[in-house]
Amino acid sequence: MPQNWKRDELVARILRRWRALTGDKHTRDEQRKTLVACSGGADSVALAFAISRIPDSCVIAHIRHDIRAEPETLQDQQLVNDLADEWGVECVTRDLRVMDLPGNLESNARAGRYAILKEIARTHQCAFIATGHHADDQLETLIMNMMRGSGIRGMSGMSPINSREGIEIIRPMLAITHSEIIELLERAQIHWREDPTNADTSLLRNRIRHEAIPVLRSICPEIATRASAWASDLGAVEDLLGGHLNELFASGTVTSEGIIWDRAVFRTYPDPVLGLVPLRVCAQLCQGKGQDTITRETIEVWVRAVKSDSTDPTRHRIGPMVCFIDAHRVCFERAGNVEGE
Repeated sequence: MPQNWKRDELVARILRRWRALTGDKHTRDEQRKTLVACSGGADSVALAFAISRIPDSCVIAHIRHDIRAEPETLQDQQLVNDLADEWGVECVTRDLRVMDLPGNLESNARAGRYAILKEIARTHQCAFIATGHHADDQLETLIMNMMRGSGIRGMSGMSPINSREGIEIIRPMLAITHSEIIELLERAQIHWREDPTNADTSLLRNRIRHEAIPVLRSICPEIATRASAWASDLGAVEDLLGGHLNELFASGTVTSEGIIWDRAVFRTYPDPVLGLVPLRVCAQLCQGKGQDTITRETIEVWVRAVKSDSTDPTRHRIGPMVCFIDAHRVCFERAGNVEGE
């Protein structure tokens, strides 16, 4: 008799979290239709396997990048197609070309990947897109953000759920470690593909993964799950600050050039709330593009300027934006709209 994998401890944990992120007890399984992004790597394969245990609950999406050699991408695709056939799940494959695009390769690949996933989700009436990010990914992200000097937002890591253009991006495995995922796949005798670029330690994330984290894990074996819990706690703090941030933004005036506030408003809010303002403005004015260029030092200088008693006008370049501060106003504009930028 085939094993009922829904009763497996790890599969059950993934499914509980998937349900919690897709409406919890107020939603029936048939209303949780989810597009599962599956590269063929262990993490996304495990996620697709777990969610596909619920009949008619998901569609699998596989995106072929031109970053890797064609024979490797074809093998990735074949594996994902074979698994989808075995599990009785529809699989959709799309191509993504980014090698010839200007700008940062990884950023372009990430943006292009999500754009394609959203298109597939809409076509297949999926309200959710699930990705295979896990506790070890969260730990790597926190370390990278700490190195960049991130504030509360950065140290809350990846959110378990984000809304993008009416579709929810969910990460049901953020509390599950990579080693647990491998154990599940081995128990279920499911094959996966290893991406050779994950071994390239010239990339910061890979260097952290292969050099820094093994040292941390030798000191604290539970470091990934503890980092995941830490990120969750800080996410709750960020949500609390977000309420104050919403109040502040409601007092601003949106123009064709940017956003303007009465400077006196900023003096009534604590620094942690003000520290989130440039990031929210970037999301609103620039759709988040260039947010990774906003540094903690830049934000701290801006906060001090806003709350100072000086009435001298100042100008601040903050990532892809410029902020003008005078005696009475604070005005953000996209840098491309400002002469000399």
